[in-house]
Amino acid sequence: MSKIITTTYKCAQIDGAIVAVAKDAGSLQQKIHNVAVSILKVWHDSNADVEAMQKAFERLNALQSASPYHANAFAVWVGVQLPMAKWSDESKAWYAHSDDAKLMGKVFIAARDNPFWKVAPAPKVNPLDLAAEIARLIKKVEKRIETPVEGDVIELASLKFLREARDVQVA
Repeated sequence: MSKIITTTYKCAQIDGAIVAVAKDAGSLQQKIHNVAVSILKVWHDSNADVEAMQKAFERLNALQSASPYHANAFAVWVGVQLPMAKWSDESKAWYAHSDDAKLMGKVFIAARDNPFWKVAPAPKVNPLDLAAEIARLIKKVEKRIETPVEGDVIELASLKFLREARDVQVA
């Protein structure tokens, strides 16, 4: 188990630390892209060698796993940029059939020129508004009371508590 080290910053250091985090994050994205393109370049230069293709997918899977925070966007990039890539739900890994061992120049250039963070931009921040969620749930329950569906189980006491929770005012 790794030891978690917590560093605290003084007030005057915090803004500079935020800038450094943004720079480091951008550098990491670029490094991931550079490694991915290098993997594809080795495969491209192999002249349709099946072993090189298999090694490329082994490395792409390892790279995808290396940064869990970038894994989803990277997976989208692989799926979009490499038309021969197939995803295995069973092994949770990318692969390609031996018939697709040749990486064409156009595919390589497109992958090189379209980094994963542009193919799959980061999702929009969606903060939780608990009061709005409770109000939405109350409205949904009231609608189902008006037009019930077979199998609905609606406890009116629970609805009462939801209304009370909605009406709580934080001081």
